[in-house]
Amino acid sequence: MENEIMETTCTDVVATPITDDTLISLAEQAEKRIDAMTKIKRVSLKLTNRHDWTDQGGKPYLQVSGAEKIARMFGISWRISEPTLENQEGGHFGFTYKGFFSLAGASIEVIGTRSSKDGFFKKYSYVNGDKTELPPSEIDRGDVKKSAYTNCIGSGITRILGLRNMTYEDLQEFAGISKEDIGAIDYKKKGKTDSGIASEGSQKITASVSDVRKKTGEKNGKQWTSYIVKAGEGEYKTFSESNAKIAKEALEAGLQVEISYTVGKFGNDIESIKKCEPGEREAGQEG
Repeated sequence: MENEIMETTCTDVVATPITDDTLISLAEQAEKRIDAMTKIKRVSLKLTNRHDWTDQGGKPYLQVSGAEKIARMFGISWRISEPTLENQEGGHFGFTYKGFFSLAGASIEVIGTRSSKDGFFKKYSYVNGDKTELPPSEIDRGDVKKSAYTNCIGSGITRILGLRNMTYEDLQEFAGISKEDIGAIDYKKKGKTDSGIASEGSQKITASVSDVRKKTGEKNGKQWTSYIVKAGEGEYKTFSESNAKIAKEALEAGLQVEISYTVGKFGNDIESIKKCEPGEREAGQEG
């Protein structure tokens, strides 16, 4: 029948009150979980060193090298799907990995992505001192793909352990690592050089960067990435993406870098690198 009005009856749903014993039990469980998470944070950060961290926007960021150390300690397992390739505007492209991470019966799903638009992947040609950015077709797809993979691994490990939004107070308390330790061996404060940070046998050079190369490979079933920085007449290697990024930024800006390094079995190993801003010279330097 048209315009028929249907009458309905609403029944109130009465929630069962939580007993005092249940509240106490929930509170006790919550306290135990907080204690457990604090212990996990303490143990995790103790496993890392300053080379496993980089500064991003004033906050410490755990690199994959540190995340993998922590994963082995806690027995984290994961499965990574095949990557998907996305073609983007201007000839750019990106890779996305989906990872499934498990720990003690709990599982999470994490996405890892990287795009050729990231400034780190840009390539340039230098002719008579003039710098020209090369088109995206010159960017190595393997480099972007590997970076997306490591992004997925690092995110998955830190998320499943709750190691997100770390602070320098956390690093100092649990690992004895300060903000100044990250990415710096000798650093200046008010014109003075702090001592006691560089490792024994380390050397230092100040020179212009002429090339930054990336190498990838696999050993014992694990993928690795290293970087070669050519500065002055020498080549210096590092596994730190942040160190390579500093070198590349200096190359693009035409700045010199100060590299602290040790001589190892396979060449010169970078301990730290920093850009020398215009006007920053040691006493006695020419130019």
